[in-house]
Amino acid sequence: MTPHYVQTAGEPAVAGTGPGVFGCPCGETPLISGYAPGQFLGVAIQCGACGQVSETPGVLEGTAPPRQAVVVERGQDNPPRSIAATAALIGKDEMDRLIALYLPREPEDPFFDLDHALLDGLEADQLRLTGRPLETLNPTYKTHPLAWALSHFRARLGDPGWRNFHGESDAVALAVLGAFREMISSWGHHPLFRAMVGTAAARDFSFHAMAIFGAAKALAVAGNRIGFVATEAKDPRIAAVRLVVDGQSDMSISVVRFDQFEWPDASPATPASARAAILDAMSAARGHINRLHPGILILSAGAVDGAMDSILLEAMTDAIASHGKRHRGLMAIGAILPKVVVATDFPRRGRFGFTFLPVANQPRAPGGSVQS
Repeated sequence: MTPHYVQTAGEPAVAGTGPGVFGCPCGETPLISGYAPGQFLGVAIQCGACGQVSETPGVLEGTAPPRQAVVVERGQDNPPRSIAATAALIGKDEMDRLIALYLPREPEDPFFDLDHALLDGLEADQLRLTGRPLETLNPTYKTHPLAWALSHFRARLGDPGWRNFHGESDAVALAVLGAFREMISSWGHHPLFRAMVGTAAARDFSFHAMAIFGAAKALAVAGNRIGFVATEAKDPRIAAVRLVVDGQSDMSISVVRFDQFEWPDASPATPASARAAILDAMSAARGHINRLHPGILILSAGAVDGAMDSILLEAMTDAIASHGKRHRGLMAIGAILPKVVVATDFPRRGRFGFTFLPVANQPRAPGGSVQS
């Protein structure tokens, strides 16, 4: 195995700031001085006395990855010989493992067929993940969206006259099923997935409950580093979502319910009404997004029609241009909207994805940058 370091001259190969030492089993000179387990992760060192390669443990299960890391390659000519107290030295292999573990994933097949097998599978997933059966007594989109969507399409599939998707109710129900499927495929491998499920299940897997995970995925795919903070309880929940900037500072990601224009009973949106609602949301967020607590405000629009994309983008841009200076610490505002696309060649095949529309308020933000 190729090491990251080769010990020479009887001295430790690298120095940390911890209280201990990391040595070779042969008992000769320590390989790492100032050793602390969380500061050296997956780092392999060859002993200068016996030639054996010893590797430090990686990130332990249930332990958060380091916020600031220095990555070292195997066989590197001049690896760093010391590490600051605020950072961790991590082997490239371990870093790659963590990236795969904490980043969202894409589904193997983005399309899914609306049939009894899909409905049965999603209902089984819900029961497996929550331990509770779905509501069966008159579920509605507003009260029990996942149960409503499954019930809606069971009725559709039982109707001999139903051939393909049509109308707003079919589109919304298909998007609810797609969002639930997307959450599992994107985050099911994540160490905090149990807390994610608990958070979304508390609101019956509504778009608004799952929007935070759609927004986190969009930000992560764009190259940002996202961190989830879970409560320490028997049934954990996601207490906060953070965006790490420049490896040191971080900011909150606040997703708020923005359902003024949501199906089925809201009035149509106009640029003026959307702008007014956005300004209200910006003002309401001042208590937790401000100069001392910078963050990103994301509006969860829920089930809205396709015209809302351009209306919201124009309204957010106008709101930032006219009022952004008054909101110090507001790094950006964005909107997250569920979208479903129906395949043209298969009448009962669909594809789901969240649309994320960010608008930067960069001059007001205290340092750092967000990739969008």
